Amino acid sequence: MSLDTSAGAKAPSQLPLQFVNIEIAPLIDGQYSVVMQATLLDEDELEFVGQDLASERVATLDEALAIIRANVGSLAAAHAA
Repeated sequence: MSLDTSAGAKAPSQLPLQFVNIEIAPLIDGQYSVVMQATLLDEDELEFVGQDLASERVATLDEALAIIRANVGSLAAAHAA
């Protein structure tokens, strides 16, 4: 379940990207938690803005990597334009 949007469904805002934080944690039930957050710079307000990209529970590391790929791909496309 995503906190913000479905993974990879919507690119983040057009603020300059500073970095992406990715966390993968094993859960007690054998699944994995995948959390991604982008830190963007709001140049008008001169402050950093955190944006949730994904928060998912998955069964395998391959599924976790697929979520990361989808979100990093959307970030790259959004900031290349």
